[in-house]
Amino acid sequence: MFRRGTLIAASSLALLAAGCDRKPTGQSVAVVNGDEISIGELNAELQQANVPQGADQKAVRAQLLQNIISRRLLAQDARKNGVDKTPEFLSRQRRLTDELLIAMNAERQNGSQKLPDQKAIDQFIAANPQAFAQRQVLALQQIAIDPPSDPKSLEPLKDAHSLDAVAAALTKLNIPFTRTSGRLDTASVPPEVLKRILALPSTEPFVLPAGGKLFANVIVGREPVAMSADDMRKAALGALRKQNEDKSLNDQVKQLRSTAKIEYQPGYAPPPTGSGAPAAAAK
Repeated sequence: MFRRGTLIAASSLALLAAGCDRKPTGQSVAVVNGDEISIGELNAELQQANVPQGADQKAVRAQLLQNIISRRLLAQDARKNGVDKTPEFLSRQRRLTDELLIAMNAERQNGSQKLPDQKAIDQFIAANPQAFAQRQVLALQQIAIDPPSDPKSLEPLKDAHSLDAVAAALTKLNIPFTRTSGRLDTASVPPEVLKRILALPSTEPFVLPAGGKLFANVIVGREPVAMSADDMRKAALGALRKQNEDKSLNDQVKQLRSTAKIEYQPGYAPPPTGSGAPAAAAK
């Protein structure tokens, strides 16, 4: 006589065997250890691949399918090793899921937004000359450091008015640094920030964060960027749409916060408005 536990185990084994015997049919283009890969997944992979015109579509799809299969095999191996049960995975999975939902919801909402008219585009171009008619690429000499845990430790740099002075101050503070060079497109800098940078004396360093580091910069060259009127309008349209999307998202966050029930464990709540401390930013 079989026990109930034996019957359950036998049923599980039968289901597993059935999964392994699954064949690719209908919307399924391949099966990897019982896990289906759908035609929708393959099409999504194709859309994201930015395949150049004239490429052999059949060969490209075949290669992309192999890429999905390799990825699926590696993911299955990770699950076999219990990675999907770790707190770190679950936390990162939640964040990625949230970000994907936000992005897809924004795409759906932005698709119904009215495009800026020509007048708004021309006004935007005129108001932001550093990104259009006066756009430049600035050649920079730089000193790079890792951001310190205590920002106050960098206060002595306020008296450094050249890169050599910055290097001397960092050496005195025992803070490692690297001399390097870089380029800065004025179109990528907020107008108010760029205005302050361009008003500095030629040897005066300015600090900008990038790639997880802090860079002290001095401008050593300028290269104008020529843009046609059509290119300007296209760039302005993209910038205006991004500006409108950001505003819409911020407005949505404010509205949702006003009706949400949010409770904090003691010590984790943001400081009261007007206390002098910056409020937490929604991301």
